[in-house]
Amino acid sequence: MNPDLKHLRVAVVPTETGNGIDQSSTVEQILDCPETQIYTVTDYFKAQNDEELDLLHWSFLINIQTQEDLTGANIEGIHMHTRRAQIQQIKVILERWGDTTATEMGIDNSPCIFSAGNGDSNTSVLVEEFFPNHCNAIIYHGEHEAGYETYDYEDLDEDVFAEVYAILEDYDADMDKTEKRCRG
Repeated sequence: MNPDLKHLRVAVVPTETGNGIDQSSTVEQILDCPETQIYTVTDYFKAQNDEELDLLHWSFLINIQTQEDLTGANIEGIHMHTRRAQIQQIKVILERWGDTTATEMGIDNSPCIFSAGNGDSNTSVLVEEFFPNHCNAIIYHGEHEAGYETYDYEDLDEDVFAEVYAILEDYDADMDKTEKRCRG
């Protein structure tokens, strides 16, 4: 459930004063720090724009009603760092279930990085091996393998990455179902 804006506050704490506050501090530590300044969300932006805040500071988004630190939380289901979060999810999936291939997952069409030409003169680069930190693409000339390329997930084009992510999300769901059937 999304918090009501009236319950959100931005806690601002200077970073260069040795107060012991950092990104891993608890809400209690942040609020108990004598150097902490509390702003409503709108007042925080005004103070930031008017350059009233210390140049170097931590900013924490806190729900004062529940005493939760919401800094970086995906409140609306849309996140500024969606791709980074999805790459982290890929890593979790592949560390949980192990490396996999398009063949093992039964994928009909591998994500295509590049394709040019027709028939035997076609050259294509297809993502077919998936590892926690990267994927391998096989280069085909016609129907023959001509080599491999390694890609970091962050380097894939948006459409290719979206396809890879969807495939691995499906893989994770299928593996969960299989595990439950085997236990049950």
